[in-house]
Amino acid sequence: FVQIAIADEIYARPVSRFVAQFMGEVNLFDVEGTADGALRSHGVEIQLNGSASDNDLSLPHGARGALMVRPEGVRFLRPGERADFVVRGVLRAEYALGSRIQYKVESTDGAEMAVEKLREDRFTGRIGDAVMLGWNRDNAHIIKDD
Repeated sequence: FVQIAIADEIYARPVSRFVAQFMGEVNLFDVEGTADGALRSHGVEIQLNGSASDNDLSLPHGARGALMVRPEGVRFLRPGERADFVVRGVLRAEYALGSRIQYKVESTDGAEMAVEKLREDRFTGRIGDAVMLGWNRDNAHIIKDD
């Protein structure tokens, strides 16, 4: 056993990358704690607005882990709209999944992200459009590396 908890807890707060991926689609970003309590990302440029130490989203200086956000927690930002975490990228694909639409976005650093919206909240952009994605601390979780 890797994690024993109720399903909602395992889905939202997995203890490992394996558990996170086992429980469904997930966006994971390699991160490292900095001396000032911030998170430095490896592989994708993530703009963090505010302190990483809020909501237990910090790592000790030099410690590594993964910043996790589920696709349904990510949203497309309109110009001037803010979020705790922001990633810039290009819309690469759109998939109809019954009542949901899944979007694949390639970040400026080449990482792929998944975004899911309900069909009635469909994003109006087109494949190839530059987009800005955002999510708030409430939708993020840090998985500490061993």
